[in-house]
Amino acid sequence: MGLFGKKKQKKQQVHIQTADRIIMEQLINDDDAYITALAKQMMDGAPLILNFEALHIDRANKAIAFMSGVVYAINGHIVEINETTYLFGNKDLYDDQTVETWLKTNLN
Repeated sequence: MGLFGKKKQKKQQVHIQTADRIIMEQLINDDDAYITALAKQMMDGAPLILNFEALHIDRANKAIAFMSGVVYAINGHIVEINETTYLFGNKDLYDDQTVETWLKTNLN
């Protein structure tokens, strides 16, 4: 160990509001890799607003069932926006109240 060590740099933590991380998707296929990638993003904190209107009912149900299972496993939230559109989020979805404000502002 020398006399002059490298100075450790302080890392600044940047806080991004939950509403700024919302991902909106119109699903056109139920490809497993695609749905799994969306689920991973949700687990990492990005709320998903998914519209299933373009999918056949069986494919939409498959994707909804998978996403619902992921949400259940992480104690997350599901909000039905309308008959074909849902919001999926992790357990921290409403912690900073920005998602609730975003929904009221953009969907009413």
